[in-house]
Amino acid sequence: MSVVQKLAPALVAAGLWTGLCAYAAEPVRLPTDEEVRKIEAAVPAKATAQPKRPRKVLVCGVNEAHLPVPFCAKAIEIMARKTGAFEAVFSNDPAMFDAENLKQFDAVILNNSHTFSPLLPPNFKKMPKEEQARARERAKTLQKNLEEFVAGGKGLVGIHGATVGLPEIGNLLGGNFADWPWKGKEPFPVKLDEPDHPLNAAFGGQGFSVLDEGYQFKEPYSREHVRVLMSIDLSKTPDLGKRPDGDYAMGWVKPYGQGRIFYSALGHFPELYWNPQLLRHWLDGIQFALGDLEADATPRAKK
Repeated sequence: MSVVQKLAPALVAAGLWTGLCAYAAEPVRLPTDEEVRKIEAAVPAKATAQPKRPRKVLVCGVNEAHLPVPFCAKAIEIMARKTGAFEAVFSNDPAMFDAENLKQFDAVILNNSHTFSPLLPPNFKKMPKEEQARARERAKTLQKNLEEFVAGGKGLVGIHGATVGLPEIGNLLGGNFADWPWKGKEPFPVKLDEPDHPLNAAFGGQGFSVLDEGYQFKEPYSREHVRVLMSIDLSKTPDLGKRPDGDYAMGWVKPYGQGRIFYSALGHFPELYWNPQLLRHWLDGIQFALGDLEADATPRAKK
């Protein structure tokens, strides 16, 4: 039984697996056997960098119903097995963010954690108000633990909806979701802000077109704080957002203390999880966060 299949009953019991995505009306479902074969074939055969030592990552992400969660989980599960770049532990238990539990990991991956913070119980919305208040207080401690974990030299990865949840998580990642002007109805062009950056190697120096949700970010997003890897190419598409600077980043890296953060805004539709270039990009980002793939994360102003 796969990790995704193991997690599904718990999510169903909590009322979190069925329903409609908050931002699009696609039913949430597990990948089919054929889709799993596509993901398996598209995941790189080996990692770009040789791990400096055995690596272990915590993968979490639960929400009321967000389409990409099971597909992202399956892709990470296959990455870990196929490349040996890391061991993946999947859990939606906030207790994993207790300081002692975090010590066993080299990085945390937020899989589309969305409107539910990984620091809150999966059944948070069904709790009595008094229990919700206690859970929120506990989440403050867990948030501090996560910040200290990264600052101490570990890694954090956010995929797509990870910036949609509680602002504390978005603040740590480098930006909070503000809107999605490009709503996944038609492809939009993406440019590589740094074609030669190691984490963009999968794209061979070329921008691309993608059918996905195109996010717009609010504070603390700023190129003064993050190094943008890719963004929506406004030379090829109208500006649909509300940012005066026309800056719609689709992915970045940033330093945090002694640690490393990688965020990719791409990843809503299932088909993206059997796109070989994106899978290589995400794997390279994970290896960067782990400290195995060297890459400059120094923030750079927009050219």
